[in-house]
Amino acid sequence: MNRWKINAEPWFQAWLILTPIVGFGSYFLARSLWRRMQAMLQRKTQSLWEAPPIPELTEPTSIAGYAIAASILFSFFWLIVARLYIRAQTTQATGSEQ
Repeated sequence: MNRWKINAEPWFQAWLILTPIVGFGSYFLARSLWRRMQAMLQRKTQSLWEAPPIPELTEPTSIAGYAIAASILFSFFWLIVARLYIRAQTTQATGSEQ
């Protein structure tokens, strides 16, 4: 088996797990922030520890766009880090330095 595939497989598996977590986490954080802003604009009093009330307005689609953009950006950085790590592991295994 190719050494690159052996080193890349755990990174790919981790990416499959982490990307949805980053996307959904970004979505729920942005949605919570939007709800808090709506509550503040409508002058509804609430504790910091309470969940923000659901506003009468529909959610803007930019919240989902933010989550998708966060997932794409995370994937881009994940690819860069994975390639650097795999390249370093491959050069250490062969004993040659570039």
